Amino acid sequence: MITFGAAFLSAQENYKTLVFKGNQEFDQKNYESASSKYMEAAKLNEKEFTAHYNLGNALYKREMYDEAKAEFEKAEKIASTLPDKSAALYNLGNAYMQQQDSKKAAELYKQSLKQDPYNESIRKNYEIAMLKEKEKEQQKKEKNNSGGGGGDDQNKDKNKGNEKGDQPEKQDGAGQQGKGEGEGKDQNDGKSDNSGNKMPKDLEDAILNRVGNKERETAKRILNKNSYSMPQSNEKDW
Repeated sequence: MITFGAAFLSAQENYKTLVFKGNQEFDQKNYESASSKYMEAAKLNEKEFTAHYNLGNALYKREMYDEAKAEFEKAEKIASTLPDKSAALYNLGNAYMQQQDSKKAAELYKQSLKQDPYNESIRKNYEIAMLKEKEKEQQKKEKNNSGGGGGDDQNKDKNKGNEKGDQPEKQDGAGQQGKGEGEGKDQNDGKSDNSGNKMPKDLEDAILNRVGNKERETAKRILNKNSYSMPQSNEKDW
């Protein structure tokens, strides 16, 4: 019995050490090495939220979005607190957003908001995802109304310059590191990594051109906010 207890404590200590080393690698932007550490930690304790969550973040930084989604899904299922659940859902939504699935991303942001209703970053991403969905709907309507022929080609040429703007903004810098459960650095010290990081002009123009007149004022209100909260990643300590 004593031997089993000692082995359990040793495994827990190894788990924490691996997560800590993974965080160090993550801070240095060595995301492949960080992934390896987090993966080892997850194998030691598959029921711990942090290893899966941080592994998802490292894979996300490597633009391995399918793999990141799998880890965020695992983290969300085993999350024991509302902030952890919200953070996992939020980053899962970010991964879908990177893959241009704004509909699924909006659903996940909405679920995340239910767990953390006052989080402005989640709310902003939800609004942007919804605007992109409206843009897609408008594109479909235009395509159907064109009836093929030259009008359709004309629309393609017209929209060609907006294709780049539809791409989600890539992440820069290290992941946020929070001591609390699921808390990011911006929640802890009042600073946001997204301040001054405004929406690319081509994406803003594309959205405004696509929404109907009745929705244009709402779109402008959303787009004119100070920051552009596209996918961000929250690293978590053990």
